[in-house]
Amino acid sequence: MEIAFPADAWLSGLMTIHAKSVIFLSGPIGVGKTTLGRALASAIGGGFIDGDDYLDQEQPWYSSSLRTSIAVVRAGLAILENENTIVIAHPLRCVNWIYYRRKFAEAQVRTLFISLHATADTITAEGRGRKFDDEEKHRIAAMIAEGYGARPFSDLILDTSQTSFGGTLVRLIAETRLLMAAR
Repeated sequence: MEIAFPADAWLSGLMTIHAKSVIFLSGPIGVGKTTLGRALASAIGGGFIDGDDYLDQEQPWYSSSLRTSIAVVRAGLAILENENTIVIAHPLRCVNWIYYRRKFAEAQVRTLFISLHATADTITAEGRGRKFDDEEKHRIAAMIAEGYGARPFSDLILDTSQTSFGGTLVRLIAETRLLMAAR
């Protein structure tokens, strides 16, 4: 007997992720981490953290990186007391990936790392809805050159410039559910 599975059931939110999980969205400034992260969290019924909310603005990134990572883990574990899944929007370096993977594994939480990629021209395009100053444009180009949009430790690399926001979100939800189901 053949069992039919409705193809769009996983897109409509009928299938939920049951194990405690953290989904990281990494990438350069302006690639869509926060906007896509909030939408993904809503679609899968999970919590959301914007890593930028935990940055120490008084310090350069290299001196606040560990403090930020510690704060993100604490906030994530607190949210996971009431939620099965959280999405964290935060640009990751390899050292962050190692730290997050270890700390969440110690708490029996599965992790998924997704890199979001786009060209600097796409990110800074007029119709994208966000204005960048010259310093931000320089940092975007530097982050792309440093590989933020295609980290080798990523479970998935998704190009956010290939389709509309809605199309990118649908693909992100589908790919995330497939990856989480395979774990």
